[in-house]
Amino acid sequence: MKQRWIFLLLLGFTVAGFGKELTLEEAIKTALENSYQLKADKRKLKSKELEYKATKGMRFPTITFSEVFMRTNIPGWAMMNELNQHRLTMQSSAKYLDMTAFNYMGMPGLYFPPPSYPEWNNWQTKIEFQLPIWAGGKISTGIDLRKREYEATKFDVARTKQKVIYDVTKAYYGALLAKEAIKLANQAYKSVEKHYQTAQTMYNNGLAIYADVLRAKVYLAKVKSKITEAENQYLIAKRGLLLAMGSEGVEPTEIDVVGELKFSDTDKDVNYWQEVALKERPDLIALRLKVKNAKKYADFQKGDMLPTVGAFGSYQMDDKNNPFGTDGTGFMIGVGVNWKLFDGFQAYNKYRAAKETYKQYSTMKKGFEEFIKFSVFKAYKELITAKDRLKTAEENLKYAAEVLKITEKRYKNQMASMIDLLDTQTMYDQIKFEKAKATYDAEMSLLELKYQAGQLKENNGGEK
Repeated sequence: MKQRWIFLLLLGFTVAGFGKELTLEEAIKTALENSYQLKADKRKLKSKELEYKATKGMRFPTITFSEVFMRTNIPGWAMMNELNQHRLTMQSSAKYLDMTAFNYMGMPGLYFPPPSYPEWNNWQTKIEFQLPIWAGGKISTGIDLRKREYEATKFDVARTKQKVIYDVTKAYYGALLAKEAIKLANQAYKSVEKHYQTAQTMYNNGLAIYADVLRAKVYLAKVKSKITEAENQYLIAKRGLLLAMGSEGVEPTEIDVVGELKFSDTDKDVNYWQEVALKERPDLIALRLKVKNAKKYADFQKGDMLPTVGAFGSYQMDDKNNPFGTDGTGFMIGVGVNWKLFDGFQAYNKYRAAKETYKQYSTMKKGFEEFIKFSVFKAYKELITAKDRLKTAEENLKYAAEVLKITEKRYKNQMASMIDLLDTQTMYDQIKFEKAKATYDAEMSLLELKYQAGQLKENNGGEK
């Protein structure tokens, strides 16, 4: 029973001290699920897909059903309704027309009363259709426009996805660097504690002055405060990571990033990265599609200057007393041509404006391609600089470790002062952190290069 309580206590300490372990892959997966910008862009993509489907419907006929009830005493309408019901006769038409003159013709059994203009009911059931046959090429062009908008939005979503991966990865490595700083601060504390113990022993043996003990003690307290500072920076970094992940209601103390702060180099040159960026970067592909759309839009506007051809038809049932009744039935079918011969050059100038817009987008595309090449070049050169700093830091760390080792021996042999030893320890600790920071900078430079080349994947892979 006692062992069980000890186990639970240790487990609780682990959870409270470190929290749930979080890998980079898990952080990216969470961010891709929670990102508000990505969700919004996916909604936009769905909207473009539905617009594309709606535009394709223009190829099909439009069918309309209507049921209308009318009661009127307007002679023209009333007579027309009775006629549509196949009820109108020569005798009943006298209700609407003055036919009393025929009474003097002396024909037996023929008598027309004066018109009374009665009210008349009509239930009209009607099915109509319209079918565009040719609309100056605007139907097929409009469908192509919507399709390219949909495809371009797909690439916009892909670029947003890469931005989410970029932000989360950068925040994650920032947390790893902060965690590494805690580790280095603890290592520094142990080293200074050893110096303090050495100074205390030598003082007790009369081989050092009490000032050495005090200096070591003061420095030990300073390093301890550095541990607290590093722990707070780690909490801040994790808070930033949670923000990038879109995780609400989670405290930084509830997670612990895991992974090694290391640098994975690339063996590709700048020309490769520029070529792959111009070929695969999603936002550039999206812009190219938009340029094609701008050109296609000029053809769309050109359709306003051409004739349109369409078919139409309807089937109609009219009844005096009942909806859907069939006192009278009839159909209509036809083909029509419509051509606007002059509109004050409106359509022509809209066509010219669309062509200028295409030229504008073409120029923007060229400028964006050059900007991407520059961004990749800049990221690649910054990667070279970061790699050089990392190499220098690694070499400096070796030298600093050797200098510290020699200074420790010299102090024990009373050939160096405590000030020399603590200065050397400070230099060594600083170079260790500089090496960790240089590793972080190099990895972030590679991340930037991948992002500018459009090569960030969900597993943070891509080309090396």
